[in-house]
Amino acid sequence: MFIFRLLAWVLVAVALMLLGADIISTLELGVPEVRTTAEIMGLLGLSVMPFMGGGAADLANFFLEAPMWTVLGVTGIVLTLVFRPID
Repeated sequence: MFIFRLLAWVLVAVALMLLGADIISTLELGVPEVRTTAEIMGLLGLSVMPFMGGGAADLANFFLEAPMWTVLGVTGIVLTLVFRPID
């Protein structure tokens, strides 16, 4: 249980770091700069092409085009709520 709570908080921390990087880039460029999940994965050497088809492919493309800080942040917050200590 402790491991999942730790993982959840790590995901939230990484999401906040990615949000901070987007804010700094926006301030430097003067225009909104939001890095998508596909862009971040490409920077890490894990480039992913968009999926073709419907249903699950559309859902996967949605997550690839969403800002990575939202994907990790929402996942971390949900895990934090699911694995919170119950007294």
